Amino acid sequence: MKIQHYSRLNDIPWVERYLDKLPVFATQEYANYLRKTSNHSTRWFYGIVNSDIQFLIPFAVKNKYFFTKGQFLTATIYLNNDINIETEREFLNSIVEIIKQEKLCDWIEQPPNWALFNVVPLNSIYCEFGTYRIDLKNNNENELYGKINKGTRRRIRNAISDNVIIKIGLEYLEDCIKVFSASSKQGNHTLPNDKEIKRILNYLPDKTYISTAYHNTTPQASTIIFSNKFCSYGIYFGVVANPSSSVGHLLVWQSIKDAKISGVKYFDFVGARINPTPGSKQEGIQSFKRHFGGELYKGFLWKMPINKFKYKFYELFVRTYFFLRGKKYGGDIIDQELKKVKR
Repeated sequence: MKIQHYSRLNDIPWVERYLDKLPVFATQEYANYLRKTSNHSTRWFYGIVNSDIQFLIPFAVKNKYFFTKGQFLTATIYLNNDINIETEREFLNSIVEIIKQEKLCDWIEQPPNWALFNVVPLNSIYCEFGTYRIDLKNNNENELYGKINKGTRRRIRNAISDNVIIKIGLEYLEDCIKVFSASSKQGNHTLPNDKEIKRILNYLPDKTYISTAYHNTTPQASTIIFSNKFCSYGIYFGVVANPSSSVGHLLVWQSIKDAKISGVKYFDFVGARINPTPGSKQEGIQSFKRHFGGELYKGFLWKMPINKFKYKFYELFVRTYFFLRGKKYGGDIIDQELKKVKR
């Protein structure tokens, strides 16, 4: 297999043939967003077999203090469905060797939780992970609705009966910001603030969709979705404390319908632990996602130290940082899942 890499997506030969197979996170626009907002530089690796491009994957690098961190922004993107996973493993192993030889980073950190790999390279640290994904292409709206859990369908109908209204567009940005702020203050999860949301819209205006659910003219739930023709990703979801109706259920269902109408192939809820702790927040979130009828797609998250001294030193630095603030560092998702296996 021959490996090539470019610092601009559009410089890859014949890339226009494959744009409909690329998720948002593999686009040049997303790379520009990372460069402007967090000083990442991105390059695209691709693998050639029998003179044809078979795989593609974007890799971002960021310098922080005297550390250099690398991160794959997506899982391996298959451009030819006839290729098997062992060929993908060869592809990943070859990229890792290039990263080591060119000293591109001190370590490869865990990818985002939407980047689920079919296989992992040699000597990597990994865990199994999943996501709930809905096939929009091969199901019509009635079929999609029929696959939703009965209790969730009831909540959707109740929200409609309670005159919950879904509004979409930038004119409702300030209401989305208010909902996200209220949701973050509850401490359930971290959502972007107003400046971060406006930066997203500035760099990804054609790939960002904001929807807000209102009850009695009061905004009560909002979502930000990253989307293109390949897939819609439900990245951010916020709801106020004690909402008046099942606003969140109707909001998600409307987002699924809108993606279907727009010709998107998949709707991805982004991230699901394989065995969440019973009664935990993660289990509740995953139950909410699962009830919309998506299939659980399983894969792997992985990371790899390149410079082991710097990697260990950085871990010590982070643990000390948390300790001085009276908190315990729980590690990334991979660390957390591996700890569960050891128990």
